[in-house]
Amino acid sequence: MDITISEHARKRMTERGVSEDEIRSAFNDGNWERFAISETDDFVALLDKTINGKTWRFVLNMETETLITCYPRR
Repeated sequence: MDITISEHARKRMTERGVSEDEIRSAFNDGNWERFAISETDDFVALLDKTINGKTWRFVLNMETETLITCYPRR
């Protein structure tokens, strides 16, 4: 999946130590551990995937295929 990464998501990726290659690889691989539609916006998907032993949440606008943000799960 060829996603666009928002400026907000890029800043969060840098702060949280996850690379664009890791993110793109996760989206190309698929196989999400969790996939849910946001309760507040039907166009937003909440996706979970473990990268390097840490589970991440990705927030994706499905209509525009734009990564809104990402953060590690606790």
